[in-house]
Formats: sequence, C-alpha cells, structure tokens
Amino acid sequence: MRKIIISGFSFLLLSFFISTTLTGIERVNMDDESTTNTFSSKRNGSADTTVVEIKTEGIDLSYSVPEIKAKAGEILRIQYINGSDMNHNIVLVKGEEDIRPVGVAALQAIANDWIPEKEMDRIIAYSALAHAGDTVSFSFKVPPPGIYPYICTYSAHWTQMQGRLISTE
Repeated sequence: MRKIIISGFSFLLLSFFISTTLTGIERVNMDDESTTNTFSSKRNGSADTTVVEIKTEGIDLSYSVPEIKAKAGEILRIQYINGSDMNHNIVLVKGEEDIRPVGVAALQAIANDWIPEKEMDRIIAYSALAHAGDTVSFSFKVPPPGIYPYICTYSAHWTQMQGRLISTE
C-alpha cells in the first residue's frame, strides 16, 4: 500500500514539474567564468583525483554546485551532503537527451533507491540515496571532453534538480 501511495504522489509531482519546466541545463552560461557556484578542479593529495563537495539545504530542489569542471580521465570524487528535509541522490547521465528517460524510469525504481536499472546504458555514475542529514560519496573516471548532466532521480526531482559536469582536455 505504501508503494502505491508513494508512486501516486510521485506521478503527481512529475506532472506538476513537467508542466512548469523541462530542464534547467540550458540556463547555465558556460562562458561566464565569474559564476560563484562553479567548481573548477581542485586536487586533493592524490595526483589524479579531484574532490568536489556538493550540498543541498532545506526544501530547495537544487545543488550547491550546479557546474563542475574537471579534466577528462582523472578520478572525480563527489562528496554529497544532504542538509535537506528530503531524500536526494546524484546521477550523472551521458547527455541532455538522457535526463528525461532516466528521470521518468526512476519513478518505477523505488525498490532500487530510484536508480532505474533499465536505463543503466544512459548513466555514467551515481550516488547512493542520501536521506535527510546523510553524507554519501562516490567516485568515477571523468568521461571524454563534453558536457554531462547530473540529476536527482528521487521522486521526480530531476525536473528541477540538475547540474552539469564539463569535462575538459
């Protein structure tokens, strides 16, 4: 019964968000180097590892770092701090065209912590589901140069909760 209620609520949220916005990716200006919420690669002690800390706060459906710049081939470690009142995750997809299919399929992936197994070919990397107050980390090799969106697949948050990884040479 609980899954039916959660699924119904998720579909209501999805319909609302789809009617108000499609994606937020195009709103980020790549040429604006003065953006205060852009993270450029900063290395920790390891020669090929970059660590990025991303947070969410309160009820905002947004990441504190909506844009990450990292060098292709290096290892990127994302530490996600969920200071929000809701559950969230971070799912890195291959392209902007993958946002919607992954987000919609996630609504049926409740048992798999909102990671849609049937769309894994569209996903590069993902975090564990972070409940309110949790901190989770995940690492992956930065893909070839290009732009890779990241989204929250929890309960239709993908329609607003987006960012992008810009992979450089």
